Amino acid sequence: MGTLAFSLMLHLGIIALAVLWVVSEILIQAPPEAFAPPEKRVQLPAQLREQALSNARHDAAAPRPSYSRRLASKAPAAVMVPAMPEVDLKQMLPLDPSELVSDQISGMIGASGYGRGTGRGLGGGGGTGKGSGVAFFNIKDSAQSVVIMIDVSQSMFSRTGDYDSSTRQLLKQGAEQSFQVIREEAIKMIAGLGPDTRFGLLRWSGSARSWRPELVRATDENKAAARQHILTEVDANSAPPMGGRPGGTRHDYALQELLRLAPETAFMLTDGNATRSQPGGGMTPIPNGEMLDILEASGEERAALPRIHTIYYLTGADKKEEEALLKEIARKTKGKFRKVEAAGAAAAQKAHAKEPGRRT
Repeated sequence: MGTLAFSLMLHLGIIALAVLWVVSEILIQAPPEAFAPPEKRVQLPAQLREQALSNARHDAAAPRPSYSRRLASKAPAAVMVPAMPEVDLKQMLPLDPSELVSDQISGMIGASGYGRGTGRGLGGGGGTGKGSGVAFFNIKDSAQSVVIMIDVSQSMFSRTGDYDSSTRQLLKQGAEQSFQVIREEAIKMIAGLGPDTRFGLLRWSGSARSWRPELVRATDENKAAARQHILTEVDANSAPPMGGRPGGTRHDYALQELLRLAPETAFMLTDGNATRSQPGGGMTPIPNGEMLDILEASGEERAALPRIHTIYYLTGADKKEEEALLKEIARKTKGKFRKVEAAGAAAAQKAHAKEPGRRT
């Protein structure tokens, strides 16, 4: 009996354990596990890759689609679009390589007699290939900003018969003057400037006077105002001393004012060397070195100097020291140099041959 009871108890225990195991497997489940499938690399055959790259390069090299900026309308519009300003294409003059070569040779010859120099060299502005084509007394350039510099000292008028130095009176007026040639050249150049070009006018003698405080756009309005200024204000004795500063023919004042305006290029026309007035009366020459020092000092403060094209306007005899200064200014700023015989100078030289000294 005892053995039977033990066997029953053993079997009941085994059954109970089996039931507990089955229940635990059903009720207690393991938490789910996330996993990524094995990575499959997609690789194009070599020929397909080369073709795809070739197509991409071809698409990148294709030009962009063109489109028109013109405004089109099927009926009259309520708003009128202003017409574009006309540009004189005759002024869009190309540079002549032969002139560049001849200018470099003449600059070296002219500078050979001048022993001064620091060895640094002053870089001019250099051409940008943009801006208006400009031409003044057959010197051609292209610039986005330009200044015309005109000497209005007495000798510019007296040696051509426009002015009487003894009475300090003009003998001819306006268009009758030999000086009118200079005015017409300046007006012609300004008329050909593009609307995006900035320009200025500078006249000097005892002082340097700018037409406007800063350079202005070459609009039709500004061109008309500049033309009127040239015809009425650019004349003998129109730049006397001012501000208590000594007068004379002050090339140094003119260069200082030009550098303040800071154009890309400039045309400097004068008939001689610079002079300064003395407290007791009379004039003394300003050494060439003083003018060149102005350029030297300015060249150290700015990236580039304006290209200064110099025109030696011969109202009298050609003087080597005067020519040397103008050539040196042009050479240091990468400009050009020209000699132009003044209109009426030959006829007036006999009348002034007996005058002592130089008139300024």
